[in-house]
Amino acid sequence: MKPNYLKQVQDEYSQIKAYEEDDLEWWNEGLDLIKAGEFTDAEKKFKMLIMSQPENSDGYNGLAMVYSKMERFEEAEYFIDIAIEKVKKSIQAGETDKEMLDIVRNDKREIQELAQKKKS
Repeated sequence: MKPNYLKQVQDEYSQIKAYEEDDLEWWNEGLDLIKAGEFTDAEKKFKMLIMSQPENSDGYNGLAMVYSKMERFEEAEYFIDIAIEKVKKSIQAGETDKEMLDIVRNDKREIQELAQKKKS
């Protein structure tokens, strides 16, 4: 049975209530932390974003990017798959376009390629 990584995030950050946080900059802050190589801090930022905006794909996508950089590929694929599902729902609701789905799917391909290289 695969671990439920989302449940772990929910348990770890249960104090954050959805749609009640001042989270407007968390995505950009998380990306800046990745660029700076501060993966643990970026991981925290994206986990907080997931809890604050559970229907938005950004937190899941960001966390997948962090785990990919940390070579934690099982977790990266788990969260990128959730991001893809969130984007699909956003497209159905008319909140985003298919270009976003292409971007997230490309991120998944990159994660899979990195995981494959690591195995080789």
